Amino acid sequence: MSKGYRVTIREGWNGPEMLLNSDVYQRIRLVSATVSKSVSAYDSFTFTLDPSHKLYAIIKPYKFFVKVTRPDKNKVLFEGRVLTYSDSMDSSGVIQKTAVCEGLEGFLHDSVQPWKEFHNTTPKDFLQALINEHNKQVEDFKQMRLGNVTVTNSTDNVYRFADDTKDTYDNIQDKLVSRLGGELRVRNENGTLYLDYMPKIGGTATQKIKLAKNLLSSSRNIDPTEVITVLKPLGATQERQNNQEDQTEVSSPRLTIASANGGNEYLRDEELIKEFGIRARVQTWDDVTTADALLQKGRAYLASQKAIKYEIQLTYVDLSYIKDNVAMFDCGDTVTVQNMLQGLEIEERIVSMSIDLLQVQNTTMTLSNDPMAINAYRKQLLQAYNVDMNAFYNLLKDQKLSTADLEKALKSSNSQIKSLQQALQELENKFNGQTPQPQPMHIGKIIDVSEWQGVIDWNAVVKEDVTLSIIRVQDGSTHQDLKYMENIQKCISAGGKYAVYAYFRGASIADAQQEARDFYNRTQRVVAGKQQPVFYALDIESVEMGGVASQMRAGVEAYMNQLNTLGIPDNKIVLYIANHLYASFNLNVARAGAIWIPSYGRNDGTVANSLRPTHPYDLWQYSSKGSINGITGNVDLSTEASDKFKKLLQ
Repeated sequence: MSKGYRVTIREGWNGPEMLLNSDVYQRIRLVSATVSKSVSAYDSFTFTLDPSHKLYAIIKPYKFFVKVTRPDKNKVLFEGRVLTYSDSMDSSGVIQKTAVCEGLEGFLHDSVQPWKEFHNTTPKDFLQALINEHNKQVEDFKQMRLGNVTVTNSTDNVYRFADDTKDTYDNIQDKLVSRLGGELRVRNENGTLYLDYMPKIGGTATQKIKLAKNLLSSSRNIDPTEVITVLKPLGATQERQNNQEDQTEVSSPRLTIASANGGNEYLRDEELIKEFGIRARVQTWDDVTTADALLQKGRAYLASQKAIKYEIQLTYVDLSYIKDNVAMFDCGDTVTVQNMLQGLEIEERIVSMSIDLLQVQNTTMTLSNDPMAINAYRKQLLQAYNVDMNAFYNLLKDQKLSTADLEKALKSSNSQIKSLQQALQELENKFNGQTPQPQPMHIGKIIDVSEWQGVIDWNAVVKEDVTLSIIRVQDGSTHQDLKYMENIQKCISAGGKYAVYAYFRGASIADAQQEARDFYNRTQRVVAGKQQPVFYALDIESVEMGGVASQMRAGVEAYMNQLNTLGIPDNKIVLYIANHLYASFNLNVARAGAIWIPSYGRNDGTVANSLRPTHPYDLWQYSSKGSINGITGNVDLSTEASDKFKKLLQ
């Protein structure tokens, strides 16, 4: 049986299924197709087709429904509706259409809730009331039943108001998920939709990911920015009023631990201070009325904090394509990862996946779990710093990768297997009895360009020892760079390596999300099915988000989240941050694949007369007045690529 993906589309919920992408016939294929999954958001599916496809002209939003299956596993990977589409013609005359689809949970956006107060109601009953209202308003095929609903609280009792300004999905998110946690999923069982609401959805992956077997690459990002080393516990308020004839002044100081802690209002963790320095925070308990009880609460909170966020991003070979008895990975599953070179010997949860249906070796997953405690953080550091290289080399010598299963699988004539065979063969060549010898990576010139550079001779640029060209796609959503299509196509044709960037103009969370969608879609109009960009960079050098610098972090997070949903993992997102605004923006820099900062000094095109950024960076843009053969006028130049940045170029 073929081991590819089948994609079907139908007009109307009960319409006949038509083939968008065949798992058997090469002549019925999409140009690109990616399913994005996350435990914190519903699934999405983005695909591109060209005019040679017989279904090119018929696809419309909302009326068409899409299903992605893997027939050999009898598994549905995605089901939902077409949400948006766009078509384009590039300067070389290539025409394509790209559609974005949302999962079945999107049906919950199609109903609204009346204002209503709920007393003495379990979370399950409250959810049932919301679904009952949803079912009254929508078509039969969008109606749902409750499935596995196991989220509750300590009393199994909630007091809630349904918000009549929000739709059903947003009410569920606001009134239940954001307060009680848990995860949502809508599944189609024989034509009936079931809504599951569980603490965690997923099981344990039977397949492992191991170095020298099926692990292609891995990166680990640790973010301790929310660690507390000094805590000021506060209890109930003590109102004081000072009434005068013309004004009333009210202040409400809170109970502190001073009387129970030798006059000191603060608790300190000296071990954490040694690790991270002084990072103070206030924690409030409104119901605590004695200093002794508050002291106990504060000590317990400081000792139990799990504020170190982390995630691990992987590319891998899914062995379910090679062996019939191996199950696919599912988003939400816990998987074992072993990579002795990074000191990784872990079991973590798959929190997001980007599944490339046409080039499965490009599929990525992100692993994470609840924020870890300091002892777990230290353990990971020790593992990373105490890698037993002798044991690693012994592993490589003992590793004997058989290709028998690959050869057997190839008999199915599935083109997907061929790319997997090549990936596994490269692993075998690399690790079978050979000691890996890392080679220093040559980094030539790194430039960024836009419409302001005019017509570029890309053959001359590539010959100028340019390692990477970072090409602007847009300035916000409203301005599409006039040269980006031409620049990307000609850079690829000249054999150059490229990335893309977009100037951030988001005035709100919704704006930021739309900009991210436009950035991705505009890029894919040019490169779908071709050489993909090395990374997507956000140019963040002005105060947007309504002119409030403190809101920039939320806007950039929303932008990155949207790119994740479209299949771009965090390690493929670079943040270009203005040096003078770095601190006020307070962006989540640990999340990004790399940080790129401009700092010029004399700005005469030389490194010697330039001033380095005053914040940590992975790439330094040292001049806007560089000179490159093939480009008329000035061009931005960057240097000092970190090891982290170099990984993006590999």
